[in-house]
Amino acid sequence: MKKKILIIDDDPGVCNSMAILFREEGYSVDKATGSAKAEILIKNGRYDVCLFDYMMKGLNGIDLLKMTKKVNPGCSVFIISGMLNIDELCQKEIKSGLIAGIIKKPFDIDFMLKRIADK
Repeated sequence: MKKKILIIDDDPGVCNSMAILFREEGYSVDKATGSAKAEILIKNGRYDVCLFDYMMKGLNGIDLLKMTKKVNPGCSVFIISGMLNIDELCQKEIKSGLIAGIIKKPFDIDFMLKRIADK
């Protein structure tokens, strides 16, 4: 059974590019660029893997992480970000195991695909 992935990033170009990449790899993908649609997808979908941008308007990646873990505790959540200090900002969530990993922008596509395939 193919994995179901949710991508939330406020940059439509990033969101669409990632969706195309994962669909070409055989994954089922939902995506959103805004927090209102993201909330609906999180509450109504059951995802194997979620990729959330850390810095967005409205809800940020950590807010979405917490929401996801309430309704789908088994989901592997990755935070995506171009921020240099993202590891520091997510230190508590990394140590507690809430985050499956951090994927830094610009993306290393092979690294990202391997991380998702391993989950």
